[in-house]
Amino acid sequence: MKTLLIAVNSSYVHTNPAVRSLASAGSIPFAEFNINQDSHHVLGNILSYAAEIVAFSCYIWNIGYVLRLAEDLKKACPEVTVIFGGPEASFRAEEMLEYWFVDYVLRGEAEESLNELLEELRQEKAVKTRGALYKESGKLKGNNEYRIIDSMYLLPAPFSAGDEYDENKIYYYESSRGCPFSCAYCMSGNLKGTVREKSFDQVKRELKVFVKHGVRLVKFTDRTFNANKERAKNIIRFILDETENTCFHFEVALDLMDEEMVSLLRSAPMGKIQLEAGVQSTNSRTLAAIMRRMNLDRLKENASSILDSGNIHLHLDLIAGLPYESLDSFRTSFNEVYSLYPDALQLGFLKLLPGTALRREAGKYGIVYRSYAPYEVICTSDISARELLFLKGIELMLNRYYNTGRARQAFDFLTRNKIVAPFTLYENLYIFCEQEKYAARPLSAKNQFVVLIEYAKKYLPSSRLEEFFALLRTDYDRTKIKGQIPEELSKFV
Repeated sequence: MKTLLIAVNSSYVHTNPAVRSLASAGSIPFAEFNINQDSHHVLGNILSYAAEIVAFSCYIWNIGYVLRLAEDLKKACPEVTVIFGGPEASFRAEEMLEYWFVDYVLRGEAEESLNELLEELRQEKAVKTRGALYKESGKLKGNNEYRIIDSMYLLPAPFSAGDEYDENKIYYYESSRGCPFSCAYCMSGNLKGTVREKSFDQVKRELKVFVKHGVRLVKFTDRTFNANKERAKNIIRFILDETENTCFHFEVALDLMDEEMVSLLRSAPMGKIQLEAGVQSTNSRTLAAIMRRMNLDRLKENASSILDSGNIHLHLDLIAGLPYESLDSFRTSFNEVYSLYPDALQLGFLKLLPGTALRREAGKYGIVYRSYAPYEVICTSDISARELLFLKGIELMLNRYYNTGRARQAFDFLTRNKIVAPFTLYENLYIFCEQEKYAARPLSAKNQFVVLIEYAKKYLPSSRLEEFFALLRTDYDRTKIKGQIPEELSKFV
């Protein structure tokens, strides 16, 4: 039976590692799309394959699109068999089977179960595949096991599915699966004790495939890359010695790094390694509630050491809406993390993902969340809906100015010299933008600077304006904006 795997990514630059792994494991063709594409075009492409079985990879960012696409497919071709898999289907399997156009759901890692299910369908046998669920006469049937792959050797090497390299895309790689931690907001927290690692020799062989194809950026999907400290250091050494111009991105726990790891990272060539670390909160009661153990002092020390070296892009994350995190508490977390001056600071919002401990305990913390993906928090016992929406405005300002690097020197001057606290800077800037109707509409790069000039005149001490404008002119020149320079900046060269 002709089968087609479908990936629907969040944007063009992303690639889906799941369908590539499934395609290689079962010699099955796959097609890759993204949520920004016209659904009619995508449906036409899928129909052109004339597949008898179509399997969709489901995530929080694509599930709405996938549900509409699968329904259209079934209406256009009623005889096609539709299979759902992936995290969003695995933890909502029974709910997914309520949709008349979904025939089977595979729970967990499907490299083995998909092939077994396809073989049963080809031979028209009763479905007994572990992890495969379906409905018959309105009743749930099959095996409800969340299946995992015991041997990482079963997973294919990069590009083994005949993938063609695209220099504009990001490629993902898993050197391990599972997570040793039990963070209450994360799906991986349900699978504690299931960490499985590829051998160091296997990792080296597979990373060389990326290098051979000239891949620019490889993102490791390992939940905590440096949980196994010695293994992580060995991989970093190999990357520094033998991977030429390919850049690698890792999700790490900064507080788990020892001096040797920090020293290795500080020795990396500029732009060779990117790190992302979830701080989430600095409130100890919050961290305990979400079962996140963290040595905050060690985290800060290692982050500062890495940032001081200037050779590695470090991205830190905060999550708003966590238990016991009021607006004042979040202000403290924001100021503490911002004061490390990472290369990027993401202000995210709690998502109550299916299958997570925090979703099961939402009532305990008064967490109210959206019933649809991505299940984002609306309010909690500790922070109101209005306050969380206010933080959305802070996020907008942070992304507009800090994460673009557009006004970094001028903003650093304000916060490092304690002229204004980091959160207060963005708070007042957002309030100003709301008042002047700048928040809700896109602004050109030049107009973003005009807004800052107007903001500074209203909120900054007059004795500091000259210094601020001088540094803002430096930021303005670095942005390479064409046209006439704003009057307040024109006298600075």
